[in-house]
Amino acid sequence: MYFLVAVINNEDILDDLITGWLDIGITDSTVIETTDSLQLVSHNVPIFAGFRSLTSGGMPHNKTIFTASEDREILDQGIAYLEKLCRNSGKPDQGICFIVPVEKLIRLGI
Repeated sequence: MYFLVAVINNEDILDDLITGWLDIGITDSTVIETTDSLQLVSHNVPIFAGFRSLTSGGMPHNKTIFTASEDREILDQGIAYLEKLCRNSGKPDQGICFIVPVEKLIRLGI
C-alpha cells in the first residue's frame, strides 16, 4: 500500500489533474484547501511581512490532494501526469508531490 500526496500551487491545473487521474485509475482522492506556513505568517504577523516576497507568487492558498493505492505503478502514472500538466502550464514553483509506503490501511464503516 502506498500514499500519494500532492500540494498544488497552481489551481488552473486542478480540474485536468483530477479528471486525468480518474482516467488513470486514481479514483479515491481527497482534495483539501491548505495554506503555506510562510504565507500564513507573512500575512498575520506584521514583523514577518517582509517574507511575502519569498512565498510562491503571493498565492494565499493551495490544494493538497492525497490518495492511497496498492498499485504503485498507478501512482507513478499519476505523478507523471501531474508533472506533464505543470510543464505544459509553463509556471515555476507549482508545488510538490511524494509517495510514501503505508504499513496499514483500515476502511472505516460497515
